[in-house]
Amino acid sequence: MEAASRGSLWKRAGRLAWWVLPPAFCLALYWNGLDIWFRDDDFVWLGLRFRVASWRDLWQALFTPTEHGTFRPLSERAYFLIFGSLFPLEALPFRLWAFLTQFANLALVASITRRLTGSRLAGLLAPVFWTANSNLATAMDWSSAYMQLLCGFFILLAFHFLLRHLETGRWRYYWLQWAVFLTGFLAMETNLVYPALASVYTLLCARRHFRRTLPLFVASLVFVVFHMSQVPKQAAGPYALHFDSALPGTLATYWHWAWEPRNLSALTGYPEWVGPAGVVLFSLTLLAFTLWSMRRRNWRPLVFLAWFVILLGPVLPLREHLSPYYLTLPTAGLGMLAACAVAAAWRAGTPWKVIGVAGSACYLLISVPGAWGAVRFDYERAQQTKALVFGVVRARQLHPRRAIVLTRLSNELFWSAVWDRAFEAAGVARVYLDQDSEAHLQPDVSRMELSAFILPDELLAEGLARDELAVYQVGGARLKNVTRLYRDSLRVPRGRAPRRVDVGIPLARYLLGPTWHADEGGRRWMPRRATLRLGGPRSASDRLHVYGYCPGLLLQPGPLAITVSADGVSLATVMITRSDAPFRFDFALPGELVGRPEMEIEVQVARTVSVAGRELGLVFGVFEVR
Repeated sequence: MEAASRGSLWKRAGRLAWWVLPPAFCLALYWNGLDIWFRDDDFVWLGLRFRVASWRDLWQALFTPTEHGTFRPLSERAYFLIFGSLFPLEALPFRLWAFLTQFANLALVASITRRLTGSRLAGLLAPVFWTANSNLATAMDWSSAYMQLLCGFFILLAFHFLLRHLETGRWRYYWLQWAVFLTGFLAMETNLVYPALASVYTLLCARRHFRRTLPLFVASLVFVVFHMSQVPKQAAGPYALHFDSALPGTLATYWHWAWEPRNLSALTGYPEWVGPAGVVLFSLTLLAFTLWSMRRRNWRPLVFLAWFVILLGPVLPLREHLSPYYLTLPTAGLGMLAACAVAAAWRAGTPWKVIGVAGSACYLLISVPGAWGAVRFDYERAQQTKALVFGVVRARQLHPRRAIVLTRLSNELFWSAVWDRAFEAAGVARVYLDQDSEAHLQPDVSRMELSAFILPDELLAEGLARDELAVYQVGGARLKNVTRLYRDSLRVPRGRAPRRVDVGIPLARYLLGPTWHADEGGRRWMPRRATLRLGGPRSASDRLHVYGYCPGLLLQPGPLAITVSADGVSLATVMITRSDAPFRFDFALPGELVGRPEMEIEVQVARTVSVAGRELGLVFGVFEVR
């Protein structure tokens, strides 16, 4: 009896370890991800809560597609709206929820692998191998990548219910699969490939149930039609789709990244040859195991390989936007394949056991340090971002009525915080960079897009003279107030007109004619006619660039004509045809204006609308000579 009791105890302990070890390993490897702060796209989503003041606003915030062509109400909108409203600027709740989601994913991967292979060892190793893959680092330490984890949850859970349906014959599992699958469309577009996963598995391993997976494709087709018709697409740029001969090369690149951590030598100190050698070793071993299994009519390894390709399929056409975190879900298939191979080696005898253990050790020795190093790098970068944002919050508390100007900002901090409006997400408006900072940036966007963040020296001089600015130097653990030193060193006389003016900022009001309306949070309406002072052209090739926005009411009667003049000389009359959309025009400048320190720009619109007693024309916007 006592021996039986001890045996039962060991069995329960083994079951507990089987469930607990994978999440414990995940926590040990990525624990810095729990303490990591926000960065990059996080701030765009954190700022979403400020745009919700009614049920209609909430609907639009949740379901309006992004300009990049994505539609993710649950994994981006609801995630950030809920946690951002309950815990403003507190990253830990975001990270805890992401880790809990991934723990559920690991349990599902373990269960699915055990059911497909019949091996508890494979079920234990699959989530461990997947966790160790360094391409999971981004999803485990970046809140904006939560959609990868949530999408994975829905796909894995739907597949789990499919297996339960095939095992038991109970139709409730089949319909639970459908419910989870349909909900997954609210997490991420990749969910649409689930029918391919289900059909490949049933075709290869449960053929008599294959037809039951075919209706799933109808739902994916409906989603694709909806997505193509309602979500904006990009004809060019990093998110443009390319279905061409580059697809195999893109797949090969992702296969390489799946086995060799990015920047492995820099993060770990390993020799350069270690990564490529690992790619060759793991690729040959697993492909050989798959072929060996297929010869014995064991198709499950092929299912795991198909998992990798199918889940990678939606991003393969993005040839200009290759990213390691796109491998978050595909590498689950490779983890299951590797676990299946090790379990088969363990059953084959001592020599194969040694090979299986050695191969697993090599993989972990390469992948684990790469994942750890990637998270540490992101952690340190996020800490710098956090210090900057909270430093600006403190500066606003000290100077509630002044605009904040940052000097000596690094390129890295610009792209991880400023570009995505981190200060606005923290509730701080009117934060700019000085013109010297522009020289340190490595932009991959247009100069006009950068101009929204840069304050020209002429505006700096005027703002400092009026005591409307506080200048802080970035660097070190804290921001340093250098307003007085900056004022003394600035060599630009007060009152001069810059060559770039954002009319929406209060500091620019001394350059504007009397007819402009007051600024409204970064934008400014003109009536029928408005003027402003602007720095003159320096060469005959300089042109006047104008950026603004046209409300839909103005275009109801038809296209709208606007006329632009410089120092009384008409430059051109152009037509605006798109309503509720930004516009951009550029105009040649007369040769006699070259060399003038400044000129008066006049804008006239053919018609206006009256709203609450105000005559409204267009919204501006930036005027720039370059």
